[in-house]
Amino acid sequence: MYEKLIPVMLMLLAGVAWRKMEPGGVSVTQIRAVLNSLVINLLAPALILNVFLQSAPDITLLKVPATGVVVILVGMAVCVVLFGGMEKLGWITRPQAGALILATAFGNGMGAAVPVIEGLYGAADAIRVPLVYDLMATIPIVWSVGVMLVARYGADGPPTGVGLVFLKLPPFWALIIAIVLNLSGITLPGGVSATIASLGMAAVPLLLFLVGTTFELTKLKLILLAIPALAIKIIGGGTVGYLAANALGLSGELLGATVITAAAPSIAVGIALSDRFKLDSALFSTVLTLTTVGYVLVAPYLQQMF
Repeated sequence: MYEKLIPVMLMLLAGVAWRKMEPGGVSVTQIRAVLNSLVINLLAPALILNVFLQSAPDITLLKVPATGVVVILVGMAVCVVLFGGMEKLGWITRPQAGALILATAFGNGMGAAVPVIEGLYGAADAIRVPLVYDLMATIPIVWSVGVMLVARYGADGPPTGVGLVFLKLPPFWALIIAIVLNLSGITLPGGVSATIASLGMAAVPLLLFLVGTTFELTKLKLILLAIPALAIKIIGGGTVGYLAANALGLSGELLGATVITAAAPSIAVGIALSDRFKLDSALFSTVLTLTTVGYVLVAPYLQQMF
């Protein structure tokens, strides 16, 4: 069952090993900064273009981000009630509540769901699901409502000027261009398509490597706090994703890929956001680690259900 996901596991372990050893004296912080910039500005846009250029046009795909919006909003509401209530009762600190909300309400479609779905399904048609889910649902909500929400749990309060930051991200515009090319039937010259495909192939292993460099399990107390987040993220996200996608009429492989994406682990950018707003970064990393490992273990079972 897990044979198709062995490359995913090994690439995650490579990131973990780099974090521990830091070969060549290059810190993991430097590596993350450089590779994040490379992926966001070049490799991820190429991956998006390549996937859509290989796929037949499908308007039904627009139901995927609609499902994503439902999953995220329900997740945010549950997290605010649960973790906000725990903070009010004095069970956790305010920065911990913010970190748990950030880690649980939003999923890492591009960094985790793309390689997992690629490993399980293989076809470009299925890989489109986490891309449109992430870029048309997760990222716009994270960088608007999400940031404003979790910042209230930090030391500096809500920031200014972040509401439309996703419009500055190259992957978002690559998705728009890819959809236009896909629906219009325009084909690119062979050399251009081959170049885009080669660059796009490099995105998936680097995304997994980057996720692996964020893994952290240091304190039992943080692991115990992360368990409710793990249940909400994978079980709750997958369940709400199924109900919403099924209600919208998705079926077959498209339904399965959407449910798997809805259960995706915590967003890797959350570490930077936790540092920026002075949330509990160690707790966020713990949730990210547990949800990613749990996700890889559960995803094949979710595929078999659809």
